[in-house]
Amino acid sequence: MSTTDQFAGSVTYRPAWYRDYRQLRGVDEIKKRLERDALLHVLTADGRTCGRMLDVGTATGRYPILFARAGWRTVGLDVADTAVSMARAELSESSVADRVEIICGDIRSVALPELSFDLVTFMMGTFAHIPEFDRLSVLATARSMLASGGLVAISNWNASWPDGRMLSLYGAADREWLSQATPAPEEMITMLDAAGFGDVSLQHLCPFTDAQIDHWINSQGDAPDRIQEYMLTNNISIPGQMYLIVGVKR
Repeated sequence: MSTTDQFAGSVTYRPAWYRDYRQLRGVDEIKKRLERDALLHVLTADGRTCGRMLDVGTATGRYPILFARAGWRTVGLDVADTAVSMARAELSESSVADRVEIICGDIRSVALPELSFDLVTFMMGTFAHIPEFDRLSVLATARSMLASGGLVAISNWNASWPDGRMLSLYGAADREWLSQATPAPEEMITMLDAAGFGDVSLQHLCPFTDAQIDHWINSQGDAPDRIQEYMLTNNISIPGQMYLIVGVKR
């Protein structure tokens, strides 16, 4: 979810932003949780319990550390020095430092020590920061890094959601930029097809308003999780605040 001048993004992520992001509370924390649960649901349904994963735009290293705790060997990649420093600090306080590598670099040019992953992720809107003219080549690069049958997973904010507040850390100008820069689900599906991915699937996430989530926090804090899991398990699909696109390398 990070960007520097290497990417053509207008959102600037400063050290204080990463510190706040690492310790989100309330509605924001639940959105992070729902994104995580949707990804884990897809992997569980596909029978993927461990392997090698690369998280692009890793920010504070949330996903590499999470997956390492589940037995995966992971790499977190980010273009921002600040993010990498914070992710490494977070990793040093964990019990999985031997299973995670945090690298500062741009997926368009970085040389990674491992080039055969079972999962490559672009989470929490990372893909919006990739310039439009580079998106197809970035997907092709991700595909080249995957083992046969490996997955790419991309979660984006849904710009057409009527109550599109995203995370409260974003100001109005940042939200407007992200809305303009984020591909619609249909565009992402077309790009993944063009990049050579098969079995492309779409899952809608967080089909709740912020007001609904806020109401549940004080009474039924796990209600969003249970409702979304029920919807995913029963293939009930309605638009939400985010969406998850998954493609398979064939």
